[in-house]
Amino acid sequence: MAVRWFGVGCALVMAALGTVAGFNGVTGFYTSQALAAQDKLGVRDILFDTPQLDNVDEGTKLTYNFSRNVSEPKLLGPGFSDEINLSVLKVREDGKRDVKVEIFSGDRARDPRTIDGLTANPVLVFYLDRMVANYAMLAGGSNGYLKNRFRLALRTTAKIEPAKIEYNGQTVDGHHVWVTPYINDPNKERMSGYEGARFDFFVSDDVPGYLAELTGHFESKETAAPTLDERITLQGAKVVR
Repeated sequence: MAVRWFGVGCALVMAALGTVAGFNGVTGFYTSQALAAQDKLGVRDILFDTPQLDNVDEGTKLTYNFSRNVSEPKLLGPGFSDEINLSVLKVREDGKRDVKVEIFSGDRARDPRTIDGLTANPVLVFYLDRMVANYAMLAGGSNGYLKNRFRLALRTTAKIEPAKIEYNGQTVDGHHVWVTPYINDPNKERMSGYEGARFDFFVSDDVPGYLAELTGHFESKETAAPTLDERITLQGAKVVR
């Protein structure tokens, strides 16, 4: 199963992960062939259609370092650091992977989940879902509307740049996709100044699991409004800036 944040693939992954905001079914994310034809060239291929788990062997566990930094813990809750673990339990004859996902530890831990028949890294969909939930918390608005606007921006205004990524002592080539999905939103005046929120994706075919780093930066133009930064980084990977 490839990543389809726009449709059924995403819904199945998120149902298995049991995320907070949830991708409840395909409503608002199904992409028809007509819409797919309008996708910004390259972004869909890079983020959603690449078989991201092809270079992860059976028995491999990937660990992603997660960090949450906030300026106002009393308003947004405490910042913290934790881990997300992705284990490949089985490689099928068709190349698809059966995986186990373990999100966070201790009191924050979610029940481990197994998802069968994947070609995509479910950490990407976890990140996308969480970013939309963060934005809704800060700026207001419905998750369905915000997801659709994010989806539209990925199709039309997301930027692609070359990237260099260090992994286990070697420098490899990759892609940097970044997007500010709400910057020109028709309802931006009602978003408490957070319309400039930015989301960055660093990926590479030469990094196991494809995802090197995913970040979200939420900062308001309004005085004294809290800021939030979240980052997911593959252990052993570092973006060369």
